[in-house]
Amino acid sequence: MSSPKMKFKPQKAQLSVSIGTSVKELVIFCWLKVSELKQEIHKITGIPVSDQRLFNGHVELSNNRSLEDYSLFDKSRKNKHLVLEAKRFSGSFIRIIPGALCSKFLQDTIHEVNQGLKLNLAPNLTWDGTGGTYFMKDPKRNVRGVFKPIDEEAYAPFNPRGYQGSMNNSGIRSGILSGESAYREVAAYLLDHGNFSGVPATALVESQHNHYNYNLNEPVSAKKGSFQEFIVNKGSIEDFSPSMFDKFEIQKIAILDMRILNMDRNEGNILVNNKKNLIPIDHGLSIPDCFDISEYDLCWMNWQQCKDPIDEMCLDFINTIDPVKDITFLNETLPFRDKCLRNIRISTLLMKKGANSGLSLSQIGSIMYKDGYEQNPSIIEQVIKKSLNLYKTINKSLSTRLKLEKCLSKKVTSRSRAYSSNEIDYLHFGDTTAKTQCSTPGEIECAFEIQMTISEEKEEDDEDEDLNIDEYSGRSLSLPCFAKLNSKSKKTKHEAFDKKLFYYIESFIELAVQQKVKDILSKIYIEFTNPNGRVRSVSDIRNHDDFNDYELY
Repeated sequence: MSSPKMKFKPQKAQLSVSIGTSVKELVIFCWLKVSELKQEIHKITGIPVSDQRLFNGHVELSNNRSLEDYSLFDKSRKNKHLVLEAKRFSGSFIRIIPGALCSKFLQDTIHEVNQGLKLNLAPNLTWDGTGGTYFMKDPKRNVRGVFKPIDEEAYAPFNPRGYQGSMNNSGIRSGILSGESAYREVAAYLLDHGNFSGVPATALVESQHNHYNYNLNEPVSAKKGSFQEFIVNKGSIEDFSPSMFDKFEIQKIAILDMRILNMDRNEGNILVNNKKNLIPIDHGLSIPDCFDISEYDLCWMNWQQCKDPIDEMCLDFINTIDPVKDITFLNETLPFRDKCLRNIRISTLLMKKGANSGLSLSQIGSIMYKDGYEQNPSIIEQVIKKSLNLYKTINKSLSTRLKLEKCLSKKVTSRSRAYSSNEIDYLHFGDTTAKTQCSTPGEIECAFEIQMTISEEKEEDDEDEDLNIDEYSGRSLSLPCFAKLNSKSKKTKHEAFDKKLFYYIESFIELAVQQKVKDILSKIYIEFTNPNGRVRSVSDIRNHDDFNDYELY
């Protein structure tokens, strides 16, 4: 007897390559490597593989990676637009990465800086910092921007200050790898909706100049990195007293730091412009994969403005933030790891719940950050640990039979009564000759179809293609039918978007916030007593001037 056959539908897409007015199409599959895709493009365009560069948003596709690695076949992904570039630049230049998000103002600024490079106005390495940071000038010799190459970050291969290492290894702070800071600079600007916190315009660019740091025996090549507009300023806030600035200016920066989990907010990276507005810069140490952040890492934690009640405008802005929308956007535009996105979703949830419970930003920070230099986990780290343990325990306690419920054959699901334990053991493991009842092709869950283009998107239906795969013979055939499962799909955990996990996280965050409020109220009750020791009435305690002067233990 021939083995039963199972059909599955592979993930594929219709790729339209537009060159001038002509459009050519080809079918691609999710497991196709980028180098193989370039070979297919070469067949229909004649462009040599070595001259091709493919971009999706801010990310350049690497030859040895598969298309699935870039989530291009993700059904919920909106950005499925590829950009093919075959032009090679020579000499000194700076330009926006093809497909990268960039404002019109910053495009004009980069164009002027490029003109400056053509006039031999070389980039100037700054005297401070741990990575390669260059001032870029326009033809009038005015500094217009700051360029930070990815391979010159701290502990990257070409760091000019002696902090050299390899890419994607431990960086200057735990939670952020070398070569990741440029993307965080861009993300801080993209998440600053409406420029509420005043982050200068930032975009991902590539630039080439012999003043950058290269190996002596290698030719000059283009470097990718972040480019941020230069803000004319009167100095940093360390040159002034924080008390000179109103509550809104301080709190808008604290809100940004909490959202992106900034690990390095010192008085030197808050600029004061000519209008005495505060401008936050240097966000390369943000969006980490851990919460190893001390309250000493945030200079505003002990400033009075952050101990006061949250400004009304700031509270309104906090309520407009959608953390899921933010991390979905970052996931589709920049190469962030899942834990990094998970953490900023958690920090934003905590900030929103704390703000709406009447806590000050400093009090919310005492939940989010570690107390001083202590090694004990912060409250939010304990929340995450409890949530993950509960999540894993509940999932582990589910029996295999419950997990396979969606894959049961008709014979099992249509049975009027449940099988006894003996019957189940026999059906699952005893009768190895039992036939597996595979679903008909019409019952197979249809694979989604996407459209990718090189220059413009176009909706087209993908043709069905069913492949027959012989099932393995043996004891596994006696298990419930797996015909509905996609044998090609990868099982990847995405904690940042896991609804069940965040149900537990949100519940524990709510408990932590309410405990904080309770602790603050209990302190005020104890201190505000009559001379005879009797507690005064504090029905309006939330409006008391000292309510926001207390912090958690």
